Amino acid sequence: MITINQTSQVPIYDQIKLGLKGLVKKGLLRPGDAAPSIRKMASDLKVNPNTVARAYRELTAEGFFESLRGQENTISPRAAKLAEDTDRKVLETLEAALKGALQSGFSWGEIEKMIAAVKRKLL
Repeated sequence: MITINQTSQVPIYDQIKLGLKGLVKKGLLRPGDAAPSIRKMASDLKVNPNTVARAYRELTAEGFFESLRGQENTISPRAAKLAEDTDRKVLETLEAALKGALQSGFSWGEIEKMIAAVKRKLL
């Protein structure tokens, strides 16, 4: 399901959002499927339910979830498009960072070492 890295600099609620988007991208959650309850998600991930609630509120505001008062959150028909948009934004950010590093005089070897250091830090 979703994995949370407690030592990551990425806030836990963002990790939850990205994890749910990844599940949609992989086809493990589809439009119309019920999202796990906040309480179950919090229990499974061993995080505060308020953290999950924040992620769910933001996903609802983004249109990833459809939510009716008093009913469960369901994956919206737009969810797959939103997950793709996230991928595109990440790629654009990464491309900009790599261009900036090259323009600053870093070699590809130095950039690869930096990426490896960041990867170790995040894992």
